[in-house]
Amino acid sequence: MQITVFGASGEVGQEVVKLALSRGFTVQAFVHSRNPFEPTNGLRIVKGDITDNKAVQQAIKGSGAVISALGSWHTKGKDVLARGMQVIIPTMEAQSIKRLVTVTGNVALWKGDQPDLFTRLSHSVFKIVAGKILGDGEKHLRLLASSKLDWTTIRSPSMTGGSAAHYQLNSIFGFPLQTVPRAAVARCLVDQLEDRSYIRQAPLIHRR
Repeated sequence: MQITVFGASGEVGQEVVKLALSRGFTVQAFVHSRNPFEPTNGLRIVKGDITDNKAVQQAIKGSGAVISALGSWHTKGKDVLARGMQVIIPTMEAQSIKRLVTVTGNVALWKGDQPDLFTRLSHSVFKIVAGKILGDGEKHLRLLASSKLDWTTIRSPSMTGGSAAHYQLNSIFGFPLQTVPRAAVARCLVDQLEDRSYIRQAPLIHRR
């Protein structure tokens, strides 16, 4: 199957692309400017801006599923997730592509959450120090919820390096300062292409 990966030039995106290729997927990697990939069989690079409808249409065309590794931390407006979904979602719906997997921070709250005291405090603090980032993650979840897609969002704590790729998913909020290996998040995103356990849900990822 051909898949499209947005945010492919980021640290998580690069690992997603490499892992997907190793599993036999054909990958259309969407990059904004920098292309970190060597020419590889099964890999096609699409350059463009995530708010450019034509570029997104080109990147998605022919794919059976989409992974978004977009992040807003190092961007000017701190709103890349939501802006990206405002283009990606209608483009996928127009092309009858259903499966979308995204990632955001574990501080973003979602309907049905039952956050403990530490999580509520973390949410309040994060809203003060990085309110745009938090708002972006939560807005992107609302956009997904109002779509017709079979989406899954992985909510991740701070990521670390290393090669450990074991993880678990659940609805339990962990210690606010927990971390998870970047490799585990990338593996989880690719796993969700074929795992339908969390359709239209936003589970939290933990190291295992």
